[in-house]
Amino acid sequence: MSRAIYRPSGEVIGRPKRGGLYMWALAVLVGVLAAMAVVLIQTLVMYAQFLAFGSASGRLSSRLVELPWWSRIIGPIVGGAVICLLLRLGISWGWGPAPRAFGLQDIVQNRRLRGTIRSTTLSLRDAFLSALVSIVSLGWGGSAGREEPAAHLGASLAMLPGRLMGLNLAARRMLLGMGLAAAISAALHAPIAGVFLARELVLRRMRLSQMGPVVVASVSAWLFARWVMEGRSVIDIPDVGAILPQVHLAALVALPILAMFAYAATLLWARAPVMVASFAARVRVPLWLLPIIGGAILGIIALAFPQVLGIGYEPLAAGLSGNYTAELMPVLALAKIAAAAITFGFRWGGGPIAPSLYVGAMIGASLGVVAGLVMGIPAPQVYFGVLGMAIAFAVLLDAPFTAGILALELSGSPEIGAASLMCCFIACMSVRRLAPPTGEETGQTLRWR
Repeated sequence: MSRAIYRPSGEVIGRPKRGGLYMWALAVLVGVLAAMAVVLIQTLVMYAQFLAFGSASGRLSSRLVELPWWSRIIGPIVGGAVICLLLRLGISWGWGPAPRAFGLQDIVQNRRLRGTIRSTTLSLRDAFLSALVSIVSLGWGGSAGREEPAAHLGASLAMLPGRLMGLNLAARRMLLGMGLAAAISAALHAPIAGVFLARELVLRRMRLSQMGPVVVASVSAWLFARWVMEGRSVIDIPDVGAILPQVHLAALVALPILAMFAYAATLLWARAPVMVASFAARVRVPLWLLPIIGGAILGIIALAFPQVLGIGYEPLAAGLSGNYTAELMPVLALAKIAAAAITFGFRWGGGPIAPSLYVGAMIGASLGVVAGLVMGIPAPQVYFGVLGMAIAFAVLLDAPFTAGILALELSGSPEIGAASLMCCFIACMSVRRLAPPTGEETGQTLRWR
């Protein structure tokens, strides 16, 4: 039987041979390249944070609390000015009149690889400039995550062997999935979640039995990243401890609240770029000048809530550990939603995965304290916090299976993984039924289906 796909137009697209050794060998190369991209972005972000605020590795929030008020304002403004220059350079490189940093949504929207490589935003020149915009953004206080820039750069690097070797379209699509899986695996130290995210977002029609090369790329990237980072975890999640049966029932009660916050944050982040662009058009401000205005607003937010600037994994872990009160954590979640909306709306780089995990953890941990008081047991903050992270991730990307696996890998608890998997499917089903995405939203948000 022929292994080619015949389109009505007469175009013939070959299939990658099952078990082809060249794809398995390329998987290791793609995994290492994507992991190197992730490590490079993480390292440069840490250097940028030190240059901007004198922050030690992963301690931006603690450092911002110690800084005087004027330093919290000046830092994001300077970062916004640098981003303006980079976006202006992007316009000269063909980014159009509405330049922005690329991310995960660009991979998904161009997963079919139609047209030239420039039209898919996956050229190496554009990918490295976009990554530089995100590095400056995250280093100078942008309230976003580094996973999406790493995924875009990893996918762009994964496409390079396909172009050099002249591989067919099906093989290059698999390389795209490899790059995405490897980058997410290295960025979150979650190799299984990386594989299933590539399956749910990019390789939707591929059978699980055919995803061996994607698994090899994801595991290779995970091993390389752990070796370079000396086994340090990305998010310091405390030990879960014993989980009582009534806690699982309480999770079902808290599920609507967690899903509501997750969807509200996703909706606001999706509409923020459109609303800000409309305002800029009315006052005749070029879009590439917006980052400096956004930097000033982020600096003002940092005066009251320095915990919401940057990636936010340090305060996230503090919330799960019980270092914040149940009254403060919802306030921090709302401030994070606002800061992330400013970041995305005013053309800073980065993506919404880390902010969604932050919001879900804060709301979930706060509900865990309430559940503990109602049931008269020690507060299950870690359980509810990880559950909130998984639900927020699932609603953001419409990837419930990946979210459940991510909760399992981050917490190391099968009980949390199972509960998160069930709650994520319920949350995504409810959002699809009760609040389906409109045409305006699907162009901006990461919920593509």
